[in-house]
Amino acid sequence: MTKMTRHISFILTAAVTAILCACDLETSDNGDLDGMWHLVRVDTLSTSGVKQMDGEKIYWSFQYKLLQVDDKTGARNSALLRFEHAGGTLRLHTPYVYDRTNGDSPLTDVSLIAPFGINALENNFTVERLNGSKMIINDNYLRLYFKKM
Repeated sequence: MTKMTRHISFILTAAVTAILCACDLETSDNGDLDGMWHLVRVDTLSTSGVKQMDGEKIYWSFQYKLLQVDDKTGARNSALLRFEHAGGTLRLHTPYVYDRTNGDSPLTDVSLIAPFGINALENNFTVERLNGSKMIINDNYLRLYFKKM
């Protein structure tokens, strides 16, 4: 290897190292929660009512610290929420109307996210079951059943 080749190799290695050190690699620590979930059933706990949702296209998608709730038929606006998952609790908060064209705006009307099973601007759920294929959560009012996509 010539002196010039070693010099270029050293510069390239230093540049790659500097770039990698300058980047903060943020990784998700969400485990089985990450990904897209299809809402397949909703139980109303106070009345023992059951609504099968298999035919509906309501999805929750978790990535890093954001949850996107989406109606794939386009009948409802999508929303973004912050979430925290620790132990057996899933806390949803700080909702926004998802609007990439005009900018996401804070959501103040809970009726816009109620069709997704979220009944408060800050909603705490107990995680009853969470694995790579199924999730069951409840907030003492609704029990939501999901299938992983």
